[in-house]
Amino acid sequence: MDEEIINFIKVWSSVHMSACYCYGISKLVPKGTTRFFMFLPVLCLFVLLPLNLTKVNLILPTAFSVTWLATFKVLLLAFGTGPLSSPSFSLFQFVLIFSLPIKLQRARRKSHKNGLRSILQKAKKFSIMIFLVFLGFHKHRLPRDIVLFLSCFFVCTGLEMGLKAAAVIGRLLLDMQVEPPFDGPYQSTSFQDFWGRRWNCVASSSLRSTVFDPTLHYTSQVLGRKWANIVALLATFVVSDLMHEIIYYYLGRVRPGWGTLSFFLVQGLCVAIESTFKRKIGSNWQLPQVIVGPLIFVFVICTYMWLGFTELMEHNVVDRALEEYAAVGTFVINLVLAWVKMGYNLLIKLCSPTIGIEF
Repeated sequence: MDEEIINFIKVWSSVHMSACYCYGISKLVPKGTTRFFMFLPVLCLFVLLPLNLTKVNLILPTAFSVTWLATFKVLLLAFGTGPLSSPSFSLFQFVLIFSLPIKLQRARRKSHKNGLRSILQKAKKFSIMIFLVFLGFHKHRLPRDIVLFLSCFFVCTGLEMGLKAAAVIGRLLLDMQVEPPFDGPYQSTSFQDFWGRRWNCVASSSLRSTVFDPTLHYTSQVLGRKWANIVALLATFVVSDLMHEIIYYYLGRVRPGWGTLSFFLVQGLCVAIESTFKRKIGSNWQLPQVIVGPLIFVFVICTYMWLGFTELMEHNVVDRALEEYAAVGTFVINLVLAWVKMGYNLLIKLCSPTIGIEF
């Protein structure tokens, strides 16, 4: 475990040094092909860095933040766009935006959420997470389908909590408005609304800027706006699948089974069919959100559970994550007990002279 922590520190030290390098290059080299080739060693490094880690709870944030998001940010920066392209950023701000899985708000929006309500929601999510971890240690007593669903829900909840924690850290350190990474996925009004605005907004934004918009721009000149939109949609979901497959490889160190590809193709087709259907009949007619939202959320979770999540279960990713939680919990308990014992012994030593005089 000590060696893993050292490797983790080395990996993120490399990330921060790469951020400083990219910051300097962006100031000295004009945008375009030359800057892209100057960034190429960093892009190759980001593919290799997660291979130095073996713990699930260290691989996941590193692979997502670095191999996926930071790579896309550097690609956009090479051509003068993206979240890192503002010339007003200081080095400190640049490094934080570079390394954290966050999305800055373009304009300050007034928050309508009550502070106490937000705290209660976070406490509820944390309680659910603890409950799912507890159930994970007793999954041998549950049916397989129930275990699969709870494990899938556990991963989704953990992802949401992790990204929200990163958003809080980014807002405090940058003193800037950061968009919430999730916006009530179960309240979506369509598949397009779910994937484009509510589910993992950080990844959606990076895919939109890096894949969807360029593909739409170049293919619309050949295919026309209608078909170019469908091609851009499918290309976005295929690239999203590719990034998920890379992360799966980091976790299991085995060749991908491409079950996740089926999941993303299904979702991409659903979005394409839905957008075509809306153009045919108009966007005014739709089912109430209270019906559509839960149906879409359950459909996405169930299809992912059956098509994509089984690969993680085959590689015992959830079991390994639970073992790591147990190891951390044991370490914390032992640490607390050691401190209590130390404090008790110190109290006895301080009180023993007084006790000796009294007796």
